[in-house]
Amino acid sequence: MKKIYQLLLLSLLFSACSLTEVLEVTPPNNLTPDNVAKNKEGAKNLLNGAYALLHAQHYYMHTELIPSTLGGTMRRATVPDIQFQDNNLNPQIANVNSFWTAFYKMINQTNWVVQLIGELPEGELTATERDQMLGQARALRAMATFDALRYFGQFYNLNSAYGVIVRTDAIDFTTRHTKRSTVAETYTQILSDLDYAITNAPDFTKSTLFSKTAAKALKARVLLFRGEYASAATLADEVILENKRSLSPTFARVFADGFTSTEMIFMRATDAVTFVADRKKFTYTNNATIVSPWLKTFMTGDPRVAASFNATSNNIIKVNNAAAFAPTYFIRLVEMYLIKAEGLTRSDAPLADAKIPLQTIMSRAWGAPRVSAATTKAALLDEIHAEYIKELCFENGSDWFANIRFGKISAIKPTVTNVNQYILPIPESETVGNNLFGRQNPGYE
Repeated sequence: MKKIYQLLLLSLLFSACSLTEVLEVTPPNNLTPDNVAKNKEGAKNLLNGAYALLHAQHYYMHTELIPSTLGGTMRRATVPDIQFQDNNLNPQIANVNSFWTAFYKMINQTNWVVQLIGELPEGELTATERDQMLGQARALRAMATFDALRYFGQFYNLNSAYGVIVRTDAIDFTTRHTKRSTVAETYTQILSDLDYAITNAPDFTKSTLFSKTAAKALKARVLLFRGEYASAATLADEVILENKRSLSPTFARVFADGFTSTEMIFMRATDAVTFVADRKKFTYTNNATIVSPWLKTFMTGDPRVAASFNATSNNIIKVNNAAAFAPTYFIRLVEMYLIKAEGLTRSDAPLADAKIPLQTIMSRAWGAPRVSAATTKAALLDEIHAEYIKELCFENGSDWFANIRFGKISAIKPTVTNVNQYILPIPESETVGNNLFGRQNPGYE
């Protein structure tokens, strides 16, 4: 029964693999017990299946749309998802469930990769091949677990019992019911996976594969969210100094260059095939989602406007780059400069040191040297927050979490009246369908 369940699951996943053959392996047309991860090609197909899940709209698009709508940089021009715009959610909303499910599909697929690669006959993979594939799988699992935590768990409180479900085994009928972990336990698993990936994932070759560099950059982000500011700044600086990636000469070039951009660390692999059914071109191009009045005002006069949104039509531009088939920017180098600046500032490093990475970003944006005017820690944090928004708006929740982290959200979105609204409700599919899950998030009982 377990093998039949496994094959049905993999059949569904492999149907998506042909969209973008990340590992340059074509999945077999017919899956049988004899060709599911029984050899190197099968193992690569399994990992391809994990990368293919980034093409699910509730992962690639909703990690842009939902947080930006919650955080006040996007606005819905049509009725769907108005609850996100109003920060008034409940566990029955379909896209709350779909969002949660997108992360756990990725977690489950990577668990199959880890499990079934471990069951391959000895000698089928070299030690290097095995370690690199497991490094990528565990990095993708870490990313999905962290996404689940920061949207559905009290990520901001290490002492909270309200983490998310930590799954390191593929789901079957005996493991479906699992309790939620604490926030500390969730972070521990995320960091364990990232440390493995930093050691074992492949060196950086292209931004569509999870590399050691990408794992290190994601860990810097995780440490920042954990409040380990000095460590986050140190690790972000390591990513900058290893010179695997470099800032694009201009802000516009970051996106115009697409997959050839020197700044991209990890992004969704898209092409003409995936773009045919890509929801972004319908959602953004048709103005179903538009730039918010707050962001338009906040960015007035900034040179990054033209590459971010159309100030006349309100059309979203940055994350809907049709020339590059609308990729999704999960991690790019500029974030490391901002994490370094924020981490140094929050850990009480000299302001002059914290200003250096910030001024690098400001100068790139304006095409001329720019100097921070801040004379206090509070003023410098305000400048750093502004650069997060202007550089990373619409990208992978960066704007929403910056508005929370810097204490700006309630002023920007008066509909956010308490800390419970910083996270989403756990969908009823989990709280009702999982007998061991535990309590719903506060404010959503």
